[in-house]
Amino acid sequence: MRRRDSEALFNKMLISLSIRNYALITSLDVEFKAGLNMITGETGAGKSILLGALSLLLGNRADSQVLKDKDQKCLVEGTFDLAGLNMQQLFAANDLDYDNPIILRREINPQGKSRAFVNDTPVTLPVLKSIGSQLVDIHSQHQNLLINDPVYALHVVDQYGKLFEHLDRFAKIYFRYKQLNSNVHLLQDKLNKAKADQDYLEFQLSQLDEAKLSADEQEILEQEQLLQEHAGEIHIQLNHGVQILHESEDSILSNLKQIISGLQSVAPFYNEVTEPISRFQAAYIELQDLARELNQLQGHVEADPGRLNQIIERLDIINGLEKKHQVTSITELLELQDSYRERLKVIQTSDDEILALKAELDKVTADLAAASQILSKERRRVFPEFEKNVSQLVRELGMPNGRFEVHHEVASQFSQEGIDEIRFWFSANKNQPAEELSVVASGGETSRLMLSIKSLISNSLAIPTVIFDEIDSGVSGDIADKVGNLISRISKGRQVLNITHLPQVASKGDYHYKVYKYDDAKTTHTTMKLLSEEERVNELAQMLSGERITPEAIQNARVLLKR
Repeated sequence: MRRRDSEALFNKMLISLSIRNYALITSLDVEFKAGLNMITGETGAGKSILLGALSLLLGNRADSQVLKDKDQKCLVEGTFDLAGLNMQQLFAANDLDYDNPIILRREINPQGKSRAFVNDTPVTLPVLKSIGSQLVDIHSQHQNLLINDPVYALHVVDQYGKLFEHLDRFAKIYFRYKQLNSNVHLLQDKLNKAKADQDYLEFQLSQLDEAKLSADEQEILEQEQLLQEHAGEIHIQLNHGVQILHESEDSILSNLKQIISGLQSVAPFYNEVTEPISRFQAAYIELQDLARELNQLQGHVEADPGRLNQIIERLDIINGLEKKHQVTSITELLELQDSYRERLKVIQTSDDEILALKAELDKVTADLAAASQILSKERRRVFPEFEKNVSQLVRELGMPNGRFEVHHEVASQFSQEGIDEIRFWFSANKNQPAEELSVVASGGETSRLMLSIKSLISNSLAIPTVIFDEIDSGVSGDIADKVGNLISRISKGRQVLNITHLPQVASKGDYHYKVYKYDDAKTTHTTMKLLSEEERVNELAQMLSGERITPEAIQNARVLLKR
């Protein structure tokens, strides 16, 4: 293997990958090394399968179609070294224990249901993705399309210019700007709706206020209504009681008095009546009190047709309000009255709140405009050097007349990216004006452009492991050798896994892995192994000469490895 002088710098990386029952892979355990790891294999051997399995650890979606054995679950597990990545806060935010190294695991059962784990703790796919995105950057040919994305172009410029401080300041102000904007619109919508109901609320409240309701009023009035409606009957019964007890010729008290008098006349001769006499006298006194009380109650009960009409009218008002508002008590009417009053109060105070929010929004908008102008100025400062360096690299990669340009426009409104809109333009031919990449660049040219850009921003990326999937597609010969050198340059200070079909590129690696297929009695399997020095020579020779390895190919392979 071609190793670095020191591997001390390469402690943050993908350490190992285990795959079970994924596509053509029955079982695979592979350890990756620091620095530049080259991965080769024949077309169809399963290099893309390896990337597909790894992408599961980064939170990509999957289904049961990836299962080799449809009756068994699929498992993908990766071990990562986190030293120096400062990911403790991310782990704490997701209630995860921080360990180093960490193990990310993904399981997919035969029904297509997926589970994700970080150090054996179950997590959601968004959490897995948030962690994985800080560990691995996979660049495939499909991602070359990103180069035409204005947002990606901005991110590239920001990474190249290391504008992180300006970005953070703008992002904080923009977040507050969006928050205030949202609050103003929500409050305004709420106020508009409330104002639409304002006349209705004021009418309902005034009607309830005019009723001057009190909590126990209805019960008291209903009792008084019963009394008034039955006043005559009550008076008759009270008077009848008084007559029987006291005022009639044959009243109870008269008869009782005669009984007492008669018993007293015989008491000197018959002592046994002494105790009954005392009891009759007590009863006589009690009945006298009752007669006086009934007589007094007669004076308290007096039919008052006017008062009865007042009571009926008042109860009609109360019952009408209850029916109108679909409630069953004055208590509920009073609660409704308070609700109307509170809603009207909101209308009265919301205008002041909106004015205060708009004043704050104006200030934040001014701050945002200033921050966006500073960010835009810093970006424009970066353009000339970035254009020059990308152009220089693409020329080194076989496009001697290549010219790369950043086209900039100011957006009509703020976005989370600022006020800048940029696109990458390119010309590969002499005296030909640059145009949008999507119009003029071929697939091979786009790959080389993307590789050039990646090499320029690689030192700004905190991601420890970068994976290139045939980014050298469309090149050959001397250009392939230069592409390999550029990939090697990117790998300085980080781990790179590079899938390639070019021997000139593969020879640049510190380590070389081969993906291959083999058959057993039942099925075809994909596997992978780290090549020894001699195996690596043979692999490069085969890539140079085809299936039949010639002595010249062996010699050329040795020459490639010694460079």
